[in-house]
Amino acid sequence: MSAKRKVTRRRDNDPVRVYADGRVSYWTGGRPGEGDRKQERCGSRENAEERAEELRARLREGLKGVAPRTEVTLDELAQAALDKLRKERAPEGTIRQYKSDWNVHVPPEVGAVRCRDTEMYHFTDIFSGLIAAKASEQVVKNVARTVGHFIQFGVNNSYFKGNPFGTYEQRRGVVKAYRTRAAVKGKGEKITLDLCPEVADVDEYAAALETQYPGYGKRLTWLTFGSGLRICEALALRDDSIDLKTLDIQVDWQLDRYGSWPDLALPKGGKTRITRLWSCYAEVAETLIEDSRSRKGPERGWLFPRHRSRTKWADQAGKLAGAARKECDWIWTFHWLRHGYAS
Repeated sequence: MSAKRKVTRRRDNDPVRVYADGRVSYWTGGRPGEGDRKQERCGSRENAEERAEELRARLREGLKGVAPRTEVTLDELAQAALDKLRKERAPEGTIRQYKSDWNVHVPPEVGAVRCRDTEMYHFTDIFSGLIAAKASEQVVKNVARTVGHFIQFGVNNSYFKGNPFGTYEQRRGVVKAYRTRAAVKGKGEKITLDLCPEVADVDEYAAALETQYPGYGKRLTWLTFGSGLRICEALALRDDSIDLKTLDIQVDWQLDRYGSWPDLALPKGGKTRITRLWSCYAEVAETLIEDSRSRKGPERGWLFPRHRSRTKWADQAGKLAGAARKECDWIWTFHWLRHGYAS
């Protein structure tokens, strides 16, 4: 007669419970009633008992509320990351792009993988699928950025143990290899309006321009994207050009590209106009005006002071914008911020 198998009994302080139908339920806080209550289907009572002991062991190691997170799927992790972005009031365009990139380009079988089971080949499968679908290089780049954001969220919030999807160097190597095999758009071809930069793209470019134009690169990018200004029009703005109450921008001048600073010329077409800054960038305008009024000397009152130039500031600003484009491998020119605003 075989020995009777030991069955786990319910204990008052036990955060894990096993059911006869092969289910396991547990409290993410490590104690009954603490945190969220989760359930897993293990297929059999025997498997459920084994899984229960694994959960208890991890919780005893002090990973309360953390170890169970490794059991959620990558789809669930992505949703949690999006929820946090919304809670932190991240730009809606960024949230929409991350959500679209994940839902459209990450294979369902990869999204269903539990965080604790991630392997390098799951990451590779995402980009292999993009190439099979003849995705552009920009799409590959966008998806890499989105997946990278979710991976970092998972690492920071204990959804993974060890290196998810291999090391950072391995993942970067995969992305680089697949980008070279992608259908390249914007290099040797005309970029179409359906490929305008979105908020996440603009933020990436803003960070690159900040390294070229410290203190002002990000704000120059955001102000032009949020208003549709041309770069020489933005460089001609002064502390009285923007009405902070209405966010109207009076575009009366542009910096003369062929003259010496601070020579001005009429805007393109010889016509002045009024444009309006998006309210989400109101703080950008406020800080620029404040900084311009705190400056002394000839730069006082100008929203964007000269950098590495004394007379040919318009040309120099264009060179800085081009250097930033190369630094972050942006497929657009600075002028496409205007198209992004219009779109």
